Amino acid sequence: MAKSELLPADLFSPTEDQAEDIRRLAALGYRPAQMAAALKLDRAESLMFQRDAATPGTSVAALIRQGVIETAALPQMSLQSAASKGDVDAFAELQKALRRNQFTNLLDQMDDDELTVYQ
Repeated sequence: MAKSELLPADLFSPTEDQAEDIRRLAALGYRPAQMAAALKLDRAESLMFQRDAATPGTSVAALIRQGVIETAALPQMSLQSAASKGDVDAFAELQKALRRNQFTNLLDQMDDDELTVYQ
């Protein structure tokens, strides 16, 4: 199997400014079609952008994932910093965030059959 068959090819190559906008729009929760409109892409570019957004491994999908992760990570990093300085309230909130993260990671690692409730 050739290497090109293993990795998805990017149809849309964002500029550096577009890449930053994609991360910010993803952090705000916009869907790919909305991002394409905000980036003022023409119809062909919009379709390529949306295909790349839905294809794991493409540059656009990676930028969107980065934006989503930054949304959760930055506030938690601030909590971590405050907690390390002795802020008890920040420590309590950080513990809640860590439990949520662990639960989400556990769900991500489960197979579909492990999520099935048997009756």
